[in-house]
Amino acid sequence: RSDFTTHALDPTMSAKKHKTANGHTDGDALWELDEETLNSGAVGFTASQLFIKNPACVAYTYDDVIMMPGHINFGLNEVDISTKLTKGISIKLPFVSSPMDTVTENKMAISMALQGGIGIIHSNFSIEDQAAEVRKVKRYENGFITDPICLCPNSTVSDVMELKAKHGYSGIPITDCGTMNGKLVGIVSSRDVSFVTDRGIKLSEIMTPREKLSVAKQGVSLHEANEILKETKKGKLPVV
Repeated sequence: RSDFTTHALDPTMSAKKHKTANGHTDGDALWELDEETLNSGAVGFTASQLFIKNPACVAYTYDDVIMMPGHINFGLNEVDISTKLTKGISIKLPFVSSPMDTVTENKMAISMALQGGIGIIHSNFSIEDQAAEVRKVKRYENGFITDPICLCPNSTVSDVMELKAKHGYSGIPITDCGTMNGKLVGIVSSRDVSFVTDRGIKLSEIMTPREKLSVAKQGVSLHEANEILKETKKGKLPVV
C-alpha cells in the first residue's frame, strides 16, 4: 500500500535546527534536509517510491527492505490493508503463498486463510489430487461446515477411516439415510473409532446417539455456537 512508509523520518515533518538560549542545539528538533538529500534516500523511501515509481524495475528480496515506523494520526482500528486478489476474491491481508510443491498444499492454504491471506495450491498434482487438496481446505473445521459428509447407521468404521484418510478429519454426522437432508440420529468422532480394532463394526453400535448430543437450531450465529461449545465442552455442534 502506498500510504505505508519505509523510512524512519517523515521529510514533511523536518524542522530547522534550533539553538537554545545557552547556544546548544535543541535535541528535540530535526535537521532540515535539502531536496537532494531527501531524493537520495538518506531517510528512506515511501512504499510508493520503492515499488511504484521504480523506473529501473529493481526487484527486492526480503532482506533488501527494512520497514521503519513513522508517525500516524489515526487509530490502529482504522487501518485497512485488505485488497482484491481478483475481481471476485478479496482478502483481509495482502499475503499469498507461492504455488510451489515445497510451499503450498492444504495445510499451508488453511494457515494462510486463517490469517486473512490465501494459499495457491501448486499444480504438480494430478487434477484429481489437486481438487482433493482444495476440498480439504474448503472442509477445514473452522466455523460452520455447510455441506458436511454424512454416513448412515449401517456404515462401518472402515468408512470413517477412509474419510479421515481422504479429508483429514473423522467427526461425521450420522443421518438415517446417510445424506445431509436426512434426519440426524447421531455423530461419530475420533474418540469413538480410535480404539476399535474391528473395522467392520457398524456405526450404530459406537456412535453417540442424538439424545446425548448438544445441538443448535438453524440460524444460530457463529458466536452463539461457540458459546454453546464452551458451555457443553463439546468439540462439535450439529445445527438442525
